[in-house]
Amino acid sequence: MNGYLDRKKNQPAPWLYLFGVIVWSWFFLGLAALSGGPLFRFPTVIPALLGLLGPLILPAVLITRGYWDSALDRSAGAFFRRAFNPRTLSFRWFLIVAATVIVIAFLPVLLDRSALNEHGLIQVGPAFFLLIGFLAGAVEEPGWRGYAQEGLQRRMPVVVAALVIGIFWALWHLPLFFISGTYQAGLGVGTPAFWAFHSAILVGCPIYAWLYNGAGRVAFAAVLFHGLGNLVRELVPDVSNTAEVGVEAALALVVTALAWKGMSRRANRPVHSLDKQEDDK
Repeated sequence: MNGYLDRKKNQPAPWLYLFGVIVWSWFFLGLAALSGGPLFRFPTVIPALLGLLGPLILPAVLITRGYWDSALDRSAGAFFRRAFNPRTLSFRWFLIVAATVIVIAFLPVLLDRSALNEHGLIQVGPAFFLLIGFLAGAVEEPGWRGYAQEGLQRRMPVVVAALVIGIFWALWHLPLFFISGTYQAGLGVGTPAFWAFHSAILVGCPIYAWLYNGAGRVAFAAVLFHGLGNLVRELVPDVSNTAEVGVEAALALVVTALAWKGMSRRANRPVHSLDKQEDDK
């Protein structure tokens, strides 16, 4: 086994990440759930925070151990600097990310006449959740898209890699349904909202893959999309499951079809270091 892993050094190990982040996060989020306390109350908040940081911690461990491509980043620090650096994203893709967020957040409200008539187009949630939503979404993406998507799409078509990641990403969220005070706990287990939540994760993953690859293998595109998406969703009323999942599924089909040439094949290994390119700017 050690010999096999040694041969995999100097390249991404997406399967190690995907199974590793499930084990890590389930362990700590499970401890948080067993504590019985609300999410933001001590001591529940400590294991909950460790579990939620799994998508940040696992890439750092794997890259430090040599499971990464030096054509992309020379170190874990360089990986995270690139993932969170707005300068890696062109102005055009800032606009595309913003437009995509607006469509996903506001179109379901326009389609759900009952929610629109009752609450209007804007219904601002608590300011605390605006910040938490943005940060919680942003810190997940270096792992899911920056590491797992990059590694897995070299082995299978981009859209297939995105859907595989969607399955693991949905599983990763499961313990949150058993922690008091989380958004997921409010949805309930086995309810229509429960299945809609996981369906939205799965069908939304091709959109993340399209943004990541379309922007030039830029993880910050996914970071911005997820964080901004969580924030804007706190500014609109809750809508029906059908409207929300339907819009994400339709948009995923559209972007996959428009970018089919790239989405239907494996991604090649980058020829030049993106980290070095950024240093040269």
